[in-house]
Amino acid sequence: MERHRLYGLATALVAAAATLNGSAYADCGGDMQKLAQDRNTQLQVVNDFAKSFHGKPMDPEAFCLKSAGLIRAEAALIAYMEKNKDWCSFPDEAIGQLKEHHIKNAQFNAKACTVAAQMKKMKEQAAQGGGGPQAQPLPSGPL
Repeated sequence: MERHRLYGLATALVAAAATLNGSAYADCGGDMQKLAQDRNTQLQVVNDFAKSFHGKPMDPEAFCLKSAGLIRAEAALIAYMEKNKDWCSFPDEAIGQLKEHHIKNAQFNAKACTVAAQMKKMKEQAAQGGGGPQAQPLPSGPL
């Protein structure tokens, strides 16, 4: 799965940054380790949540909430890598791959949040006695 490849990439980046010598690069290693650990923790939360459904449809509202932490952690990691690209010697390829995965994760999160909002609105309308727009009867005869 792509997330496992990205996890390996982030882990490799942390290991590479942590092994750099010199006081200027010591911060890169420590910062990357913290940011990558936060991202990996959030990814595990999302993966555990998804596994808990055993192939059944997930609750979009809960997924929206659970995946928001991953989106924030990835955004922070990308921002740090871009800001410190030259200072910490982050490869363009690593940043690019992380951005690609982040875009996909953010799009999936946005879809889940949109579906959750639509479901909430439908429940509120049903509770108020309105079911939204009424279906119009189909016309009789040939189309």
